[in-house]
Amino acid sequence: LAAWQERRAKEQMDANLDGHVSLRDLAAECGLSLSHFSRAFRETTGLAPHKWLLRRRVEVAKSMMQDRRLTAEIALACGFADQSHFTRVFAQCVGVSPGTWRRNIAANFPET
Repeated sequence: LAAWQERRAKEQMDANLDGHVSLRDLAAECGLSLSHFSRAFRETTGLAPHKWLLRRRVEVAKSMMQDRRLTAEIALACGFADQSHFTRVFAQCVGVSPGTWRRNIAANFPET
């Protein structure tokens, strides 16, 4: 992908973390066919578009999890179907459950 195409595709996915953007829409935004877009996105980022989106959702969730007041709404706000879907994907990407990750962050950065 050209730099502008990569930026545009990522912006669209970021704006639609809930998953309501199709590959066809992303490809159209970049002026490419669906198959060409998918292949070019993987070559550019090292990840398939869906995998990139899942990892981005986890990144956003990690950021939100630093606010101890936020709990169950994090999964839905980041586009996961439910808490178990969030926990499963988070553990696959990070290597620990969201609860364990959050406790480790709290232990390393206690509130003052």
